[in-house]
Amino acid sequence: MNEKDLRVIKTKRALSQSLYALLEKYTFSTISVNQICNEALVHRTTFYKHFYDKYDLLIYLMTFLTKDYFSTDIKERINNPFTSMEQSVTNIDDFSKIKHKQEDDKEFERTVENHFIRILQNDIKANEHRITVDQSVPIDLVFYVYGATLYGFMEWMSEHNSNMSYEAIDALFHKMINIQVNDE
Repeated sequence: MNEKDLRVIKTKRALSQSLYALLEKYTFSTISVNQICNEALVHRTTFYKHFYDKYDLLIYLMTFLTKDYFSTDIKERINNPFTSMEQSVTNIDDFSKIKHKQEDDKEFERTVENHFIRILQNDIKANEHRITVDQSVPIDLVFYVYGATLYGFMEWMSEHNSNMSYEAIDALFHKMINIQVNDE
């Protein structure tokens, strides 16, 4: 499928806008592919030509909504993951509108968290040359440990309703994992 084809672009836009509209009204876990298709006036077969499932569409929508976050300096994102994530999410009006409705939806939370973690892990992989860790630690291990630690922190924050500031969480995160990104 040609991603530059106008029909493909319009179909993906219609489906993502429909999901967004539904996310403003309903929790993600209750939304079905049929609802998305009906809202977008697109047949289910067409939906599955473009996306594997509603989770794939949610990641597509999140990628679009958070593209500015991922254009933030990598040093800032990796050195202060929670502060930069919160600033980006808070500053994205479209994301803020659906965030409140989705607060208690575990499917939504997990999908979005995993998406952010995957992006940050890929950033680490692409910028291994800028990362400072103890020389006895294999650099490719950092990729896995960083992602697992981020996930653990997000779960901890969710389970314990942590009232810590994001700056304090970043500081605690760096006590757990000693990694820094240097300037190029």
